[in-house]
Amino acid sequence: MEHTYIKIPELKPARKGTLYKNFREMLKTSASRFAKDDAFILKNKPASRKEAPTYRHITYQEFERDVRAVGTGLLKSGFLGRRFALIGKNSYRWLTSYYAVLGGLGICIPLDKGLPYEELLTSVQKSYADVLIFDNDLLDLAQRLMKEENCPVRDYISMQDADGFESIDWMSKKGHRALDEGDTEYDSLPIDSTGVSILLFTSGTTSAAKAVMLSQSNILSNVYAMEQVEDVRHGDTNMAF
Repeated sequence: MEHTYIKIPELKPARKGTLYKNFREMLKTSASRFAKDDAFILKNKPASRKEAPTYRHITYQEFERDVRAVGTGLLKSGFLGRRFALIGKNSYRWLTSYYAVLGGLGICIPLDKGLPYEELLTSVQKSYADVLIFDNDLLDLAQRLMKEENCPVRDYISMQDADGFESIDWMSKKGHRALDEGDTEYDSLPIDSTGVSILLFTSGTTSAAKAVMLSQSNILSNVYAMEQVEDVRHGDTNMAF
């Protein structure tokens, strides 16, 4: 039987991408490349419906400094080498906390804000999370965890100010003061790009949720691939890395 062979031309990337070593390098590059561009536009809810909302524009440069401030505040408060469970709605505080942890502080464990309490407890147990950063909307769940004898979490940090808890806002203010005084310790923390940096839990649709170990190299290789096929840095999506 005669075979016909089809030669497939070599596929080339549609665009040039950048393969970053770690999240710190990606953030630093973005702050330099898009310094004064808006990274986020935050909507401030008015006190009443009769008032118009106001908006806060945050540049890439400001975002990088806020991440460094939160990271520095956590570092100065003794949170180096920990496992941080992070739970809450999409917010600027959530994102600065996430990036701050991945700047060399430890392992980040993002959790679904809609988890039932029993699954939240199981997730922190499976991941051996010893720090919980939580949105104040989930304050009741954090307080329940504090009463569990078999819960590995030792420290609780609220995203907003809450009685009895240190907050991300407080960490940020502490870090900004240190940065203003020339403290650069956080900036030089070693980052193992191939080691476990993130633990993601599966949806658990057919069985119990399982933790997936990811490195920064895993995530950033996806960013690199995406940059090669979509103009995410200069397109209509207003996305940049």
